[in-house]
Amino acid sequence: MSIRSLDRDQVRAVRILSQGLPIPRAAKLPTQLAQSGYLRTLGGADVYLAARARFPKMHRGDLEALVVEHELRVTPAVRGCIYLVPHEDAALCLSIAKEQSRARDERDAEKSGIKKGELADVGDAIVAVLRAQGPQTTDGLRRVLPKGVVRSLGDRGKKVGVSSTLPPALRQMEFAGRIERTPVDGHLDHEKYLWAVTDKDPFANADLPADTAQLHARLFSHFLERAGISTLKGFCDWSGLTQRDAKLALAHTPHELVRAEGVDDEALAAPTLGARLRKLEQAAEAVALLPFEDNLAHHAGGIGALVHESAHDLQVPTWGNMKQKNAREPLGTAKHVMLRAILAEGRVRGFWEYDPDAKCVVTHLFDAPSKATRAALAAAAESLSAFLTDELGHGHSFSLDNDDELRRRLALLSNLGKA
Repeated sequence: MSIRSLDRDQVRAVRILSQGLPIPRAAKLPTQLAQSGYLRTLGGADVYLAARARFPKMHRGDLEALVVEHELRVTPAVRGCIYLVPHEDAALCLSIAKEQSRARDERDAEKSGIKKGELADVGDAIVAVLRAQGPQTTDGLRRVLPKGVVRSLGDRGKKVGVSSTLPPALRQMEFAGRIERTPVDGHLDHEKYLWAVTDKDPFANADLPADTAQLHARLFSHFLERAGISTLKGFCDWSGLTQRDAKLALAHTPHELVRAEGVDDEALAAPTLGARLRKLEQAAEAVALLPFEDNLAHHAGGIGALVHESAHDLQVPTWGNMKQKNAREPLGTAKHVMLRAILAEGRVRGFWEYDPDAKCVVTHLFDAPSKATRAALAAAAESLSAFLTDELGHGHSFSLDNDDELRRRLALLSNLGKA
């Protein structure tokens, strides 16, 4: 069988379609979120922005109601990060998070002096208290658990960052699916959680494979379906799995090898590639104001993969350089751009930010799109401005973000492309 060859425009289009864009006419919010993949919850607006990019009619209460109704769960997943995931994926996410933290948890337990079976006893007490008294914060649990259940780990524990047996017991119970975290006040734009007894067991009917390679393959299939086209390294970067484990998983993961322009490593495509190639032109219809690190860009290895080559040399501000606060890199190779992207006409065409003083979305485009696209972008910006102002009340991206940082990013946006 011959190997398909895809040019850059086709690769971008497949990736856009793989994210459920453009939005189908009869789309439902849960379906759109499942197609997008796991959404990072960073304690800011961006989890709402990611959802709203796939369902622009969404109100904040629509997303929060899905959590209350247990259609979505806030849970640890790949790399131990907290994500908003469909309930049916929660068992997989918890299993991966548990596996990835096992070595560290065992090491910390040994160094801090936690006794064998001790955490299970604390966990049973936690579940009993939550059943009797309802959801509690971690501090609340500490106050209401029977005296002597939780043990201070003293100086030994402090050296490894584990002050008592309560936090590791909570992790153990969460990984087992016996308790779950729910956002305080139901809002997703902070990192304050209540612990509650699990209403809907995530492992019931999950049918997870016992074999580790096949479990990883389940995760690989999830990723590849939503990335559309990626590489082994791309999966490892997203999942935190080693190259060795990823190669073992790939043997059990349905995929197609392709030649993809702009992808240096061996390119892998989801089995649905053929269906997506038959509707490539639809990708140009997608218009979206994306959050930081949106799955569309993150699964592609960076925004540069979604930008026309003519903009690759544009110097953009980036995250992650601790030595240089105002670091800039070429857009074509930058992994973590400090600006929110605008998707239109089949590619990323610019960036946007929220002005906390004018209470509106400000956009910056690399080049002028069509008249119809300009009108669609103006409508999207107006709608998103109202959402951030009237429903969320801010445009902060993560828990430590603030209005001064928004103003700084607006200044960077206004100077984009200037010497």
